Amino acid sequence: MAILHQIELYGIEFSHSIDKAPRDEDFLPHIHDTYELFCLVKGDVDYMVEGNLYKLRAGAVMLMRSSETHKLVVNKSTEYERYVLNFAPSVISRACFSAELLSPYRKRALGEKNMYTPSELSTMPVTYFERMIEESAYINEKVGVLPSLLSLLCDISSAFSKKEENGGEVQRDREIINYVNDNLTSDITIEKIAAWAHLSPSQVSRIFKNATGTSVHSYIIAKRLILFNKKVSRGKGVIEACHECGFYDYSSFYRLYKKRFGKAPTE
Repeated sequence: MAILHQIELYGIEFSHSIDKAPRDEDFLPHIHDTYELFCLVKGDVDYMVEGNLYKLRAGAVMLMRSSETHKLVVNKSTEYERYVLNFAPSVISRACFSAELLSPYRKRALGEKNMYTPSELSTMPVTYFERMIEESAYINEKVGVLPSLLSLLCDISSAFSKKEENGGEVQRDREIINYVNDNLTSDITIEKIAAWAHLSPSQVSRIFKNATGTSVHSYIIAKRLILFNKKVSRGKGVIEACHECGFYDYSSFYRLYKKRFGKAPTE
């Protein structure tokens, strides 16, 4: 592991590090005495908290309180970069901020609502950590991290309140839609989407229908057909484009295409 930046001060430990070839066996379940903020920059990894597996994407922030067992899960040994910040709760009171700022840590069940995605926050999470490094370079290092840490905690606290008000569905529609589009040509099913989103299939169906006005299946078919047209217009053969768009049965694809566009794919 290569540590790019490391700061220790008054109840705060901050690091920015990279593993070129991480191994899952090197990351064991653990608990801290402090509260933790973890931000993924890049890497094919997930995070497990109290047995709940969170599917991570670049920019996602995980938070764990002192009583939560957590573990990194390495899916593939590709370059893994992250920011990790541990802090004592007393840091907040010393900064004269309300203890309510720690509600996302304290007012939830173990292993629930640990993850916050960029779409849920007002500023990209990575930006807060980059500012910590920049500010500690020209402000007294002993306080340089604190302004951005408090700003990030305020942002997370606001997102947490919205999760509570809306049953945890804030921005879930956008995340699910993005996930579908990211996996459009794979063997995607509503069960797989539900497992990724930590929701039931019926919840995914309801959220998706409310957001798009159509079902997950209809949305996927429509998107794949549009993608097929783009590929063919750029010179791909019909059969090749059909398979690349996630259609593996040409006769079924043919019927779907003709129903939507009123003509055969070859036309």
